[in-house]
Amino acid sequence: MIRKISTRMWVHETSMPMLGMRVPIRMTIVKLADDGLWIGNPTPHNPQLHNRVSSMGEVKYIVGTSNGHNLFLEDWQKAFPDAGVYVSSGIPKKRPNLKNYELLRELDSPPWHEDLGMFAMDGAPLWDEHMFYHGKSRTLLVTDFFQNYTGVKQKGIANVLSKLVFEPLGFKGKCLAPPLKTRFGAKDRQALRASLDRIWELEIECVVPAHGTIFEQGAKDDIRRLCQRFYD
Repeated sequence: MIRKISTRMWVHETSMPMLGMRVPIRMTIVKLADDGLWIGNPTPHNPQLHNRVSSMGEVKYIVGTSNGHNLFLEDWQKAFPDAGVYVSSGIPKKRPNLKNYELLRELDSPPWHEDLGMFAMDGAPLWDEHMFYHGKSRTLLVTDFFQNYTGVKQKGIANVLSKLVFEPLGFKGKCLAPPLKTRFGAKDRQALRASLDRIWELEIECVVPAHGTIFEQGAKDDIRRLCQRFYD
């Protein structure tokens, strides 16, 4: 259910329905220096998952790192009422019952800054995505910006939909979220480049996306190649 992927970091992987398909989704759990837990992009909450997470330590932070990842935040906030909730700017409108949250954009210094660096992706307000860097494991945590469907297989009608609809749209292999290839997704290419330039300064050995296979060997080269369109 939960598997360890690197030093003090675990993931929970499942899927959710979308337009007749099962879309892979991933929650990331980081154990901080004080042994508290940072949870990024929660997956559906259930008693078994709750008990497993609780056994790992105190949940201190629940984070919705991109506007599209909001469906399960309220359930996790109810399950761990003492945890701080932090979200991207578009989430409060989508989850009006979410209370006592803070916006990632308004944080001068996130409370987890000694363990995780935070990087706002400017110029793409559709997601208002924030990436996080775990220096001890040289791991970059991303949400919708980079996706990796290498090895992801659909069955039955979902496979047909994937071949006829989603893959032609760009959801295949190692990819940028397809809207980023349009003006609709990338509103300000200069601002986006400036955000990405900060990422290239990091030592990255692994990229953990919310969707699809984890980028491992050559991860930094892979995501830099995907972003070349913003520099041409």
